[in-house]
Amino acid sequence: MIPGTYASVIDELRRKTLKSPVIKCEGTLKRKITKTPPEVKSVEKSWASFYAILKSNTIYFYKDVKHFKRNEFESACDITNDALVDLEPDKKGIKLIKISKPNGLEMLLRVKAETGVKASTFESWLENLSGCTGTPYTGLKNSLSTSDISHHVGSNGHDTDVDRRSILDCKEITKKDITEFLNKKMKDPTNKSSVQKLLEDQGIDISHLDKSKKKEVLNRLLTSRPSFSDLERKGLIKYTVFGCPLAKLCTRQKVAVPRVLTDCVEAIEYRGLKSGGMYRISGNSASIQKLRFKFDREETVNLKDEEFDINMLTGFLKLFLRELPEPVIPFCQYPIVEQAINGDRNGSYEETLTSLKQVVHDLPEPNKSTFKYIILHLVRVAHEEENQMDEHNLSIIFGPSLLGNHPDRANLLVDLPIQNTAVEKIITNYRTIFK
Repeated sequence: MIPGTYASVIDELRRKTLKSPVIKCEGTLKRKITKTPPEVKSVEKSWASFYAILKSNTIYFYKDVKHFKRNEFESACDITNDALVDLEPDKKGIKLIKISKPNGLEMLLRVKAETGVKASTFESWLENLSGCTGTPYTGLKNSLSTSDISHHVGSNGHDTDVDRRSILDCKEITKKDITEFLNKKMKDPTNKSSVQKLLEDQGIDISHLDKSKKKEVLNRLLTSRPSFSDLERKGLIKYTVFGCPLAKLCTRQKVAVPRVLTDCVEAIEYRGLKSGGMYRISGNSASIQKLRFKFDREETVNLKDEEFDINMLTGFLKLFLRELPEPVIPFCQYPIVEQAINGDRNGSYEETLTSLKQVVHDLPEPNKSTFKYIILHLVRVAHEEENQMDEHNLSIIFGPSLLGNHPDRANLLVDLPIQNTAVEKIITNYRTIFK
C-alpha cells in the first residue's frame, strides 16, 4: 500500500498516462526477460502474461484488463532510438519480438492470438515498436533464413554473413527506397543509392533474381539486426556522448561536467528562465534527435543560435540524462535514498537531509560535479516565478532521470514518489546538501 502522503503524486501520474497520446497497440502479450544489465543477477526465466499497451514510445504492462481500465500498470519500458527491435522465431518456429536496450536488458514478447476488436496483430506490434526506435519495420511477411541469403551472394569471395556496419550506416533505408531501387534503373552508375551501396558492401549480387526475390533479400538484410551486445563486442557501436557512462565521458573530454550539459545549460540560461512551463513543455522530437546526432559525431554546434528554441534545448538536456546507462546517482545509492525518504515520513526531517547529504558526498567525482551543476541550475529555474516551475514541478520531471532503482527491483508506482521527494528536498535545501 502506498502511503497517503504520496496519493496525489500517483494520481497525477495516472492522469498523465491516461491523457498521453493515442494507443498504438494493445492486447495480451507474454513476456520473458532473457538478459539483464551486468550488475543484476536475477532473470525472469519463465513466460509471464500481461495486458499491454503501447503509447508514444513506452510500452506499459498491466496484470489484466481490469487493471488497465484502472490504469494500474505493473511496469513500463521506454522504446527509444537507443533500442533495437528484432524479429526472432523460437525453436518451435513461433514468431517472437526481441527488444534489446544498451544497458544490457533484453526481453522477448509473444503476441497472443485474440478475437477482440482492439487486439493488435503480431505485425502491428512489430511495426509500431520498430517505429519507436527510428528504424521503421519494412513489413516483411515471409522472412528468409540466413542460408537463403547465402544463395544470392556473388562469387567475389565476400563473407556471406551480413556486415553489420553497413546495416548501421544504411539504417535509414525505408520501404520506399527499396521500391524505387526495384522500379528504376540508375542512368548514372556513379550516383549510387543507399540500397546499391549496401549490396556492394555485402558483396551480394541480386541482378539475376526476379523482382519478388530481390525484395525478399533486401528486406531480410534490413531486418536481421544483431543485439547491442554483439555490436559492442565487434566495435560497431561506440557511444561518443549519448549513452556513454558519465565517468568515461568526463575522462575522455577532460572535464568535470560533460560539455553537452554545460553547453545546454548555458544556452538555456542565455535565453532567460522566464519561459512558462519550461522543462514541462516538449520540444520538437525530430529536431532534438538531429541535434543529438551532431553531438554524437562531435560536430561543433553553437546552442545559442536562434534556431534552437528553449523547449528544444530543455528536451535535449532531458534526453541526455535519460540515456545515461546509469543515473547520475548510481543504483547502489538508491537503497540509502529510499531509507532516508521513508524515515522522513516518521518525522526525522534533519536525519533525512543528513542522509541525502551523505549520499551526494559519497558520489564518484564526475557524478558529484554533474549532480551539483544540474541542481544549481534547477535552483535558478525554481527561483524564477514567471516560469511557474517550482521545486515540486521540477522534481517530478527530473526525479526519475537523476536517481533510480535497479531494473529488476524497479516498481514505478513505489519508486516515483521517492525519487520526486528526494530531488525536491535536495533542490529546496541545496545550501545544506552542498555545504
